[in-house]
Amino acid sequence: AGTQLSEAVSINRSLFALGNVAAALVENDGRPRAHIPYRDSPLTSLLRNSLGGSARTALVACVSPASDSAEETLGTLKFAACATHVQNRTEQAALEAAENKAEEQLEREADAACGACAASVDFTSGEASIPTNAGNIHCFGSPGISSGGAPADSAWVVVLLHFYGPGVDGGMWRFMFGALEKAGHRYLAPDFPGHGASSGERGSSKPEDYCRPDGPVAVVLQVMNACGVKRAVLAGYDWGGGVACAFAAKYPARTSKLVAWCASVRDPRDMEKYQRRGKKGPALVLWAKSDLWHPFRKGTDLAAALGVKVVEVKVRADSKCDDVRARIIEFLRVP
Repeated sequence: AGTQLSEAVSINRSLFALGNVAAALVENDGRPRAHIPYRDSPLTSLLRNSLGGSARTALVACVSPASDSAEETLGTLKFAACATHVQNRTEQAALEAAENKAEEQLEREADAACGACAASVDFTSGEASIPTNAGNIHCFGSPGISSGGAPADSAWVVVLLHFYGPGVDGGMWRFMFGALEKAGHRYLAPDFPGHGASSGERGSSKPEDYCRPDGPVAVVLQVMNACGVKRAVLAGYDWGGGVACAFAAKYPARTSKLVAWCASVRDPRDMEKYQRRGKKGPALVLWAKSDLWHPFRKGTDLAAALGVKVVEVKVRADSKCDDVRARIIEFLRVP
């Protein structure tokens, strides 16, 4: 009798914990509360992936028509009704699995592309011309890029992307060239088509066109491949910052870190995909609070989508960018 009582108590305690978990998962108008008490029982710990997790779960409620079981039947039906509102994340899990598979394929493609092209571009003079599908791209670069291979573990390859407009090229980042090399890093600063010494048409400046075939994201990818750079820190200002964000979202496996300086993005929420890939590398969002052309609210929204806090800097046109240079170099010190 003592053993049966102990078993009954244990069963009831587990069922009580199961009911609490189901209730917690739908507490806020069908959405889960902050803490779900899965650890209150071995049963709920075992069923964690089945309740609110990524499993496909079927619930069978066993009831009896007997009058002496009415109370148990009512309790079972109440639990079943509550449990039907629990939402598992099977679609999200499938999406993430598909994204992981796509990234693995991109990794293999990057290995193949970089292996075939490494050290084929000569930056001994500090600049070179790189053929792409969008035309010949003039690019400033560290002489060390010419030697091919990866930099030291504590160093990065930084791809610097300029803003859009006449008279603009990769040289807008000259204030970073010496600082990056002094810190042991390498850099690439391409002139996009129709800018600087690059051939081709300038093309669209719209954010929705960043990822079009032979658009700016494709140009960055081809420049990296031609230089044998498998992964890089993407840094950009204004339109270039938007291109950097679009590249990071499309090719997270090729992005070591992201620097978005007053970046031109249509919807900051598009960067939540890169945030889910946070293990690939952190982000730095730089914004000038007094810049009328770049609303500070856009910067805070972008930073929130990336899971970081916005860092305030001076307006580019009103400064020598000393604060931007210092922030980026400091950011690159973090592994």
